[in-house]
Amino acid sequence: MIHEDPEHSFFSPFGPFVINAPQPLVCSLGQIVYAGTKWNSRATYAHTAPPDYMRPTSHFLIVLTLEGEADYVDSTGVRTILREGSLVWARPGINQSYGPRTGSRWSELYMWFSGPVFDTWQASGFPGDRTRILSLSPLDYWVRRLREVVEPTTESPGERHLPRLCRFQQVLADAVHFEQANQQTEENTLWCEQALQLVDNGNAVSPSLEEIADTLVMSYTAFRKRFAKLLGKSPGQYRSEVVIRRACTRLLTSDDTLSQIAEGLGFYDSFHFSRRFKQIMGMAPTDFRRQRSS
Repeated sequence: MIHEDPEHSFFSPFGPFVINAPQPLVCSLGQIVYAGTKWNSRATYAHTAPPDYMRPTSHFLIVLTLEGEADYVDSTGVRTILREGSLVWARPGINQSYGPRTGSRWSELYMWFSGPVFDTWQASGFPGDRTRILSLSPLDYWVRRLREVVEPTTESPGERHLPRLCRFQQVLADAVHFEQANQQTEENTLWCEQALQLVDNGNAVSPSLEEIADTLVMSYTAFRKRFAKLLGKSPGQYRSEVVIRRACTRLLTSDDTLSQIAEGLGFYDSFHFSRRFKQIMGMAPTDFRRQRSS
């Protein structure tokens, strides 16, 4: 049973709702044993066990945080803080405890489920021996999809069982894909920051790009390919532009000779420096320097 609850007023963008659904989906491949919501729980633990008490999980479980913060710990070694959009996905047979943090309220949507199809997921590592904690957004999108599984908008017999079970599996698959994509984005961001720092801190020849690749524990070919894919230019092109920008600053703010600038930036000689400068800036360094008096 799902209904809107006018007595509650929450910050959630999708509005207040209540789910209290025993066995909303049952078929031979699997079932949702129970689906429900708890809103505005506070750190009294009246609704659940305190953090120092672990209770067994008899079915597969997902818990989606709708708002607030909660402490979570279980016997698979997971200990974390659940925040809006956090999805806990746990296998049967583990001991766990979770509830709102002190000074915070917490609201959740949860589902217990079981069946052969989910046993097959588990055998393939989903969620696996260790509880998965995913981070999903936008929250209203995932809430809407889970609500459609628990209570579809149509009442045709075909919408009550197997097709909805398939949609539930698709939600789980999409949640894993979303988390993996986010992790890859974060990993790429961190990798770019490290790679750019290594390049920026050197000069035209030192450290060599091969040495930078070694520092990042990868071959030069793999380093160059990933750098170009993420930044749109090769590491050599990027480094040349960085070094020439430094040269521009020195040409405009100092009276250093071209030889001094070339040596300071790691070029072999002033000729090599001038040639690279013109390739990137479209003019000779002497012509560029004249601009400061114009």
